[in-house]
Amino acid sequence: MKSKAMRLSVLLAVLVGLTATVLPLAPAEAQWVFVARKAIGRIQHMAEAQQQGGRPGYDFATVLLDAPADKVFATALELARKNPSVRVVMQDPGQRRFQIAEGDRTATLNVVAFSDDVSQLLIAGHAANPAEGSTASRVVQAVLRVCKEMGKHCEVGG
Repeated sequence: MKSKAMRLSVLLAVLVGLTATVLPLAPAEAQWVFVARKAIGRIQHMAEAQQQGGRPGYDFATVLLDAPADKVFATALELARKNPSVRVVMQDPGQRRFQIAEGDRTATLNVVAFSDDVSQLLIAGHAANPAEGSTASRVVQAVLRVCKEMGKHCEVGG
């Protein structure tokens, strides 16, 4: 009889411990969703200056979208294929990644799923030579084109 009571108390202690560890996740997940909803559609941009030796730097633009990752990837790839000034030089639908080239410049686009309905679009591209002007607007404009094609409101964040 004592062993049955002991098993019951151990089982109860395990259940209480599991419940205590699972309960805090719900508020944390709700907070993450709130933060993500505030960030959706806000394009973040970063540019790396020209490197030593005259090599061009990189431009990066990223945005969270309230859309499935596969749909964002398919939309971006279709826009790239339709653009006569660039060519798709690599694509990996399984990783939701492709690379385009325009002359000697390349850019890589990657889509990451955060949940079933939230994904991140990231574009990284070579910056232009200073004499040609900044390509910062190129990666940002590419993100804006994907947003527009999907019917999503996006704007450059601060």
